Amino acid sequence: MADSPIPLAGPLFPGRAVDLGWPEPHEYDRITALRNRPAVRERFLDPRPLDLERNREWLARGMRRPFEAVLSIRLRAGGAFAGAIGWSGYDRSAGTFEMGRVMVDTAAVLPYRDRLPPGYEGVAADAGVAVRDYAFGRMGVVRMTSTVIGDNALSRRATLLGGARMAGVSRAVRTDGTEVDLVHFEMTRDEWLAIRAAGRDSRGPR
Repeated sequence: MADSPIPLAGPLFPGRAVDLGWPEPHEYDRITALRNRPAVRERFLDPRPLDLERNREWLARGMRRPFEAVLSIRLRAGGAFAGAIGWSGYDRSAGTFEMGRVMVDTAAVLPYRDRLPPGYEGVAADAGVAVRDYAFGRMGVVRMTSTVIGDNALSRRATLLGGARMAGVSRAVRTDGTEVDLVHFEMTRDEWLAIRAAGRDSRGPR
């Protein structure tokens, strides 16, 4: 992957008030802790907690960058770690990828809330729009999809604010045997360009 146009370490791209990049070693355990919160695990089809050591190894060396990603979200105000977001199934030749779930450390964000821009849409939406812009603008993506468990209000809001449209609903069985509704979203590069041309993107030209 040495010929990848996407850096495989370090910072990647900015949002409105956040910066996104590959996780640093001191953030690995914070990402695992976020993903292991009961309210977060319920948003995955496999709700079992992640093993701390195994996830640390996966973040450091197991992740198939750039085809799958868990990125750190850092507040530009002070550089504080604020959460994680990413993608999976990036296919360069087809120009497709699946937007990953977003997780926000609200306790880390609260001390900086007075330093966020007026009318700020929130860290989750900001990070989601930043990933969207990078995907369509830099990665050659022409079709982006996202699937969330039906009651995952945070990811649904971030996805809709980014301009994605609902593409359907299905049912799935989680590893614990419970059934859940899945909501499928989709967005194309043409739709992204139309949003920006019409000035309906609150963050404006990038």
